Amino acid sequence: MAESNLIFDPATGLYAPDTADIRAAVADDWVLAFQDPDLPPLDTEPTTPAGQLIDAEVAEVEAKNAAMLFMASQFNPRVSDGRWQDGIGYIYFIERKLAEPSVVTCQLTGLNGTVIPYGALVGSVTGHTLICNSSAAIGPDGTAETTFRNAEWGPVDFAPHSVNSIITVVPGWDTVDNEAAGALGRELETRAEFEARRFNSVVKNAHGSVPSLFGEIANIDGVLDCLVLENIGPDPAIKYGVEVPGHGIVVCVYGGDDSAIAEAIYRKKDNGCDTGGNTDITYTASDYHNALYEYKIMRPEPVNFWIRVSMGKQSGLTQNVVDALKQALYDDFYGDGADEDNSRVGLATTVYASRFYCSASSVPGVKNILSIEIALSNDDPQYADAVTINGDQEPTLSLANIAVILQA
Repeated sequence: MAESNLIFDPATGLYAPDTADIRAAVADDWVLAFQDPDLPPLDTEPTTPAGQLIDAEVAEVEAKNAAMLFMASQFNPRVSDGRWQDGIGYIYFIERKLAEPSVVTCQLTGLNGTVIPYGALVGSVTGHTLICNSSAAIGPDGTAETTFRNAEWGPVDFAPHSVNSIITVVPGWDTVDNEAAGALGRELETRAEFEARRFNSVVKNAHGSVPSLFGEIANIDGVLDCLVLENIGPDPAIKYGVEVPGHGIVVCVYGGDDSAIAEAIYRKKDNGCDTGGNTDITYTASDYHNALYEYKIMRPEPVNFWIRVSMGKQSGLTQNVVDALKQALYDDFYGDGADEDNSRVGLATTVYASRFYCSASSVPGVKNILSIEIALSNDDPQYADAVTINGDQEPTLSLANIAVILQA
């Protein structure tokens, strides 16, 4: 039954024979098995009992071929999924990130010098409780800014100005608010996100290169987004809106513990390489006489991302279809859309509105899409076909910032 088995072509890989070829091979085996010189050859037409048994065997062979083809495809890291993808990740010493909570950057007001401690609780209008990620001191202008993580793990949407109540009472702390939407958490790292991280971390075990530093930081628990900008020239240079010192780097990272990031820089950065950013972090090298190393990193500010879909007049565009369309675009933004090659929209990149067309058109009931436009702003969004996200901007999307417009 060689004709019914998978065939390997070095140029194209494995492929399965056509159904007709498989059936012919199986039928030949049946004819040979029931051969009798005193009887006519076995009738293998589909309408005969033998033909029906042959068709059932062909279906099993095709199911086996399909399973083998799928298994063979899982050895390709670009399409592998689930536990197969996890196994490939182990080769590179990385593991899939488990569920992460949504993180919201909040603005605080109160009396100068008031310290909001780590672990302080605030609430949202949707009834969720958030925990302070790092302590913050209110400055002379009566304001401070810090991040809060949702007490629940997973993708919980926090719209702008939705975190507005103080649960942990601290004398001198008056208000809390979030100007931008929160950075969405996740249930489990998606296939596309994991593959993008694997692809970018193949030199994780190297030393000194930008990819090796990125690979180390991207694997830190709690890191939702990161990028390393490098300047090999002697003079400071602006890259993605961030000043990178001469012969230096800027680690742009949203989420993650300062001490873990500092240790990653210590382990991977070459001596003499300068660092830039808006936040000072330190690492004490216990393996080197407790020497203190000071670095700078860029902690980006959350900025609202906007999507506007214009559609021609059509029948059947119910509110359920509109809601499904918004959810599809929302999932695409966070790397879980219909186009699995679309990774999560992150900092220091150029985003094209065209990336959302696949997810939008995959929603049942959606047709006559005239245009999809995007914007990046905490104020009045200016829609365009593409936007550039700077290294000091962490794009966040809320369902409330997705508009569907039906043209007359």
